[in-house]
Amino acid sequence: MSALACSGVVVSAAGAPVLRGVDLTVAAGSRTVLVGPSGAGKTTLLRTVAGLAPLDAGEIRLGARSLRGVPAHRRRIAVVFQEPRLLPHLDVADNVAFALRAAGVRRAERRRRARALLDDVGLGGFADRRVRGLSGGEQQRVALARALCAEPELLMLDEPLAAVDPNRREGLRRLIVDLQRARAVTTLLITHDRAEAAELGERVALMLEGWIVQHAPPRELFERPASAAVARFFGAANLLRGDVRAGRLAVAGVDVPVPGPDGPATFTIRPEHVVLCDSAPLAATVVEAVYAGTHVRLALQAGSQRLQAHAVGGDAPPAGARIAVELPVDRLWRLPATAPDAPAPRAARP
Repeated sequence: MSALACSGVVVSAAGAPVLRGVDLTVAAGSRTVLVGPSGAGKTTLLRTVAGLAPLDAGEIRLGARSLRGVPAHRRRIAVVFQEPRLLPHLDVADNVAFALRAAGVRRAERRRRARALLDDVGLGGFADRRVRGLSGGEQQRVALARALCAEPELLMLDEPLAAVDPNRREGLRRLIVDLQRARAVTTLLITHDRAEAAELGERVALMLEGWIVQHAPPRELFERPASAAVARFFGAANLLRGDVRAGRLAVAGVDVPVPGPDGPATFTIRPEHVVLCDSAPLAATVVEAVYAGTHVRLALQAGSQRLQAHAVGGDAPPAGARIAVELPVDRLWRLPATAPDAPAPRAARP
């Protein structure tokens, strides 16, 4: 098992910075999900670690080895891309065993090991099939088996579920987690889906505009974001700003109890933690009610304060309704006072 350590990684494209000094460590044998919006730099970091994009500055280490100057095929890194990139002229087993073929392993041994891996990914009996007839989910399982067949020190997966039918994603998510745990291979996954990141990651790293802005267990990013930008990305759009006095914050003319010391502060609370009740000092008007399948998403206006809340379908008030709102003090999270949305620029290291 080898840890991945990126320190001060700087990468540019066409003269424009893409990665601005990325620091990211994935502990040996662990699983981290890199999440962020399109264009944040996630795939650029993956390609740089894999040796497919040039490093402008900084350091990338895998275990005790520096990867600077090491060609891609010598890094002992396997990558599963969004598209499986299987070879159509080979059957499933030969696709899985392609790295062993390149290494000169005999055909009988290659196919034996490929069949064992196909069993592991739920495709026992598929060894002699052609890849053209496989579903998207089956092709991605073959790609995963091929990556593991190379016995990499680091496994990286770039949006591995994006091209998979939604009905098959849950099974493939479970498979990825189970295989990683069983093999204890250091793994970095990329997604733009925050729910998928929470399910797949032991830890989640949020990348915004070429920076890692928070790297922690999933629950911390959802419940204890490091900044307003992190809160917004993970769906906690309720931001309450003001001066705390005697343990209370004025919200729409109502003093709401809040945690922490007196002074300027910003608080966030997730929509699912906002309580709708029959009577409470804080009153709001339902501006919008949108059915979202498992709940109704409400947009509320309380004076000048905009809030979001979730309600169970049958109990959701309609647009235009006047309701009472409670913000439980144990669900309010006080953002760190010095939390920037991105680290300060740093000098590039040659």
